[in-house]
Amino acid sequence: MAVADVAHRIPQSLPAPWWRGRWGAIVLVVAAMVIAYLGWKNEAHWPALLTWNSLEPHLDRFQIWLSDNRNVPDPNLAFRAFNGLSTFLDDLVSWLTRFFHWLTWAGTVILGTLVVLRFGGRRAAFIVLTAFVSFAALGLWEETVETFALVLSAVGLSLLVGIPLGVIAGRSARFYRAITPVLDAMQIVPAFAYLMPVVILFSVGPGAAVVTTMIYAVPPAIRITALGIRGVHANTVEAATALGATRMQVLAKVQFPLARRMLLLSVNQTILFALSMVVIAGLIGGQGLGDSVTNGLYTDPAMAIFAGAAIVIMAIALDRSTEAIANRTDPAHRHLTAAKTRRLRIQSAICAAVIFLTVLLGHLFHAGADWTRWTAQDWLRTYVQRALDYVQNPNTFLFRDITNPTGNFLVQHGIEPLRSFFMGTPWPVMLAGLVLIAYLLSGLRPAIVAFGMLVVVGLVGEWANAMGTFAQVLVATVLTVIIGFVFGVWAAENRHVARVLRPVNDVLQTLPQLVYIIPFIYLMPVSGVPGVVASVLYAAPVMIRLVQRGVEDVPPEAVEAATSFGATRLQVLLKVKIPLARDAIMLGVNQATIMVLAVVVIGGLVGSGDLGYDVVTGLQRSAFGLGVVASVAILALGITLDRVTQGRVRTRKQA
Repeated sequence: MAVADVAHRIPQSLPAPWWRGRWGAIVLVVAAMVIAYLGWKNEAHWPALLTWNSLEPHLDRFQIWLSDNRNVPDPNLAFRAFNGLSTFLDDLVSWLTRFFHWLTWAGTVILGTLVVLRFGGRRAAFIVLTAFVSFAALGLWEETVETFALVLSAVGLSLLVGIPLGVIAGRSARFYRAITPVLDAMQIVPAFAYLMPVVILFSVGPGAAVVTTMIYAVPPAIRITALGIRGVHANTVEAATALGATRMQVLAKVQFPLARRMLLLSVNQTILFALSMVVIAGLIGGQGLGDSVTNGLYTDPAMAIFAGAAIVIMAIALDRSTEAIANRTDPAHRHLTAAKTRRLRIQSAICAAVIFLTVLLGHLFHAGADWTRWTAQDWLRTYVQRALDYVQNPNTFLFRDITNPTGNFLVQHGIEPLRSFFMGTPWPVMLAGLVLIAYLLSGLRPAIVAFGMLVVVGLVGEWANAMGTFAQVLVATVLTVIIGFVFGVWAAENRHVARVLRPVNDVLQTLPQLVYIIPFIYLMPVSGVPGVVASVLYAAPVMIRLVQRGVEDVPPEAVEAATSFGATRLQVLLKVKIPLARDAIMLGVNQATIMVLAVVVIGGLVGSGDLGYDVVTGLQRSAFGLGVVASVAILALGITLDRVTQGRVRTRKQA
């Protein structure tokens, strides 16, 4: 493409002053809301007449009715179905846990290490072996086995559901369009909001934890599988069909083999999503490391840190091993000769023999869980406790001059002023203002969705708490966007920065959500701050990568055209690259906002208040009605934020 052909893509004239456009209208709306806040502060709370005051008691009675009728000797068909599913899931987790114990600790270590060595290579196998040693050293082998059994159950069932649906979605555009809204809703809603409805239907226990995890883990399995099937070249499919292959033969002999890497990537992402949710599922009887984390937050900080470290190690090991297996078994990069195939079969047989021999010797020498009692936990606990005492000591430099002032600044100049503004502004003004801002940012349809969702928040009686949560989300999102935009542009313009940021982003994107909060509970023990700071760390990598990709993907012809007109490097960046990367940047804002909300509501575990606290209260005090109402408000807030931040992207794409 010639330079002249792309020159029209560069802004040719100075833009109109910002106050004459959409942003000027947004400023006027915000100014009107501020005037209403100053003039009628706290004078118009959400009216009781427009609140479903009886919803919580009805939900509590419904939960009691479910519990009473579920446990009768001869329940009806619906209850038998729920009881049967719950029992099956509980038994599946229990069976896998017993299976790993039967393997003995030595057999489990050898099994995991050799399987990864055979299919993923030495580097991944070393990471897995190191992870197993770490679990034993931390004194958390039993909890690790329980967590892995829960993850394996949830991942297996998620793939059993997700891969067939992904195949159908990959081969049928109509079906994919039909399920996309459902998948969007499953991924938009913070995982915390799933807990209460699942508890009401399945009670507490491993079965409920598996169901909750599946809701969160099935969408990536479907989406990535569909992407892999659609990614197989149409000419290849047509050639197989022309040779007489049936649809099933095309799927089994052509599409599956060529999409193998994407299928293994779907396994990788499903595992990471499942592991992220399993930690939170410890609140509803998920057992394992998640239970150790959630209980340790209140009673044993050192144990919470140990369990959090074990979860991080497990996440990294599973991520690296599945990624290595996907790369080594990719048909596009793997050319097998007869001799190499024979050698691989011999290696597989040797691995199987070693595993069998290890398990046999383990039983002969009684190498059960007792063998893992040699741990470094007591030794490590001493140093962890010293570190906790240091970071929480008001007289230390770290607490006095860095963490505590930072936390207080965020509260005094960010969270509390916004919370006061959102809660104190009369609700009709706040509702109208937010809907108008949604319209100006994203268009009519997202504005209508925002209006409906905000009304639902008010009707269920969670308006004030939702506004408090929104204040935390807004502060965290602003910080995330600033950090993500700066580092994303910097990485796109400097390959050395990109090389440094890549492993950091990889690690941060691997960690489960709750793990981010644990260190900041002790570093910044100010209400609301741990959730805000943790959400920034959780969401920033995605924002950085999307901004970096958007800037890097700007057509080189456009950059060349701007340079030929005499633009400097900074002018090219500001006038060409960033404007042309606007869609990627807005997508980053959208994803960052949803990810921030997911972590902020988890902050209810550590006293951040608002909607997350109501969910935790509902779980811990059997206030099921309160928990469900808060979950509905979280769902409505999540949908509102998602639709508002992605509306303009859709409009531009349609244009």
